[in-house]
Amino acid sequence: MPLAMQIWNTYRNRTLAYWLQSNGIDIVTNVRWGDERTHEFAFEGLSQGGTYAVGTNGCIQNKRDRHYFKMGLSAMIDALRPDTIVNYYYYSKDIFTVCEECGIEVITLEHWSDTMKGGD
Repeated sequence: MPLAMQIWNTYRNRTLAYWLQSNGIDIVTNVRWGDERTHEFAFEGLSQGGTYAVGTNGCIQNKRDRHYFKMGLSAMIDALRPDTIVNYYYYSKDIFTVCEECGIEVITLEHWSDTMKGGD
């Protein structure tokens, strides 16, 4: 996705989060990033600590994507110091090892396709 669209989508994410919170709805902020150019705005305006959501959907399909996701996850941890990360897509131990090393709890939600297939 072009950088301008990534900036725009981050803006939309934050705007919707603000609106929901302003209307009394508790949320878990979703954080997305691309390559290192996105790290500055991807974490901008977010508080340190607490719980954040990430999704590996479309982000770990090949070696290059995995590299960028892992690099971004480390940058997110450095910038936001989360207590908990909610992963809403497939869990890959090699990607989330950095969380274990930093003492961050990772909660992985069951993927919808597993639910549809009747997985446990």
